[in-house]
Amino acid sequence: MVLTQDFSDSFPRLLGTSDNDNEILTVEQSTSFPGGVLALSGDDIITGSSVNDLNFGGRGEDQLFGGGGNDSLYGNKDTDFLDGGFGDDILYGGKGADLLNGGEGNDTLIGDAGVGIYQGGLGSDVYVFRTELAGITQDLSDIISLFPGIPSTVELPNAIITDFNSTEDIIGLTGGMTKSDLIFEDFNSFEEFGINTSLILPFIGDEVELLTKAGISEQDLDPNNDGVLEGTAIKMSGTNQMLGYVLNTSSTEIAALPESQFISVNF
Repeated sequence: MVLTQDFSDSFPRLLGTSDNDNEILTVEQSTSFPGGVLALSGDDIITGSSVNDLNFGGRGEDQLFGGGGNDSLYGNKDTDFLDGGFGDDILYGGKGADLLNGGEGNDTLIGDAGVGIYQGGLGSDVYVFRTELAGITQDLSDIISLFPGIPSTVELPNAIITDFNSTEDIIGLTGGMTKSDLIFEDFNSFEEFGINTSLILPFIGDEVELLTKAGISEQDLDPNNDGVLEGTAIKMSGTNQMLGYVLNTSSTEIAALPESQFISVNF
C-alpha cells in the first residue's frame, strides 16, 4: 500500500485508503509530514518510525504502533489497539472499546465513549478517567437467559487499569476534579455482576485476542485463578457515578496515594 500525500491542510499529512492498510513508516515520512498519517476506513495496521510519530486510525478496527520516539496515537472510531512502544507517548483510544498499551516510557492513556483497557507498562504513566462520560449504563436483558443471576443493567467504567504501580503511576481526571472528589471502594466482579468471569470468556473471543496482543494474560487479570476480578472501583463522590476500575490494587492502597498522584487533565 502506498500512502497518498495530502497538502490541503496547513500541516501536510499522509492518507491511507478505504481498504485494510498495513504500513511501516520511515523516518523521512514521519519528519516530512507533520500532520501525520490518517488511515481512513478499513482495519488498518500502522507502525511508526524511530522518531516522533502522529498517527490516526480512522474508522475500522485499527492497530497503531508507535515504535521509537514520543508518539501520539489516535484510534478514533471502533475497537482499536494502540501500542506506544518506546518513548513518552500519548495514546487516545477514541470511541469504542479500546486497548491502550503504553510500553516503555512515561505515557498518557486517554479513552473516550466505550470501555478503555489501560496497560501503562514501564515508566510513570498517567491513566485518564473522563469524568464527563461517567454514568453510562449497558442493558443486559438480552443475555440474562444465558447468564442467570446477572443484573439487567450495569454501569460501565470509563476505563479499566490493569497494571497500576502505586509508587509512580498517576490518575488523571477531567472536569477539574481532584482526589477529594472521589470515592474508593473494593471491587469484586462476582459480587458486582453475579457471574464467574471464566463463563464469559468463550463469548468474547475478540476481546481476549486483543488482550493477548498487549501481552496481558488471564493470569495477569486474575492472579488467584478463581474467575473473580478484584481491585478498586473509583467513583465520583457527588453523584456516586462510576469512573473506572483499578485491578489487583486495594481501595486502601489507592486512598493512601498522595494528592500529587491525582492530576487535572485538559485536552
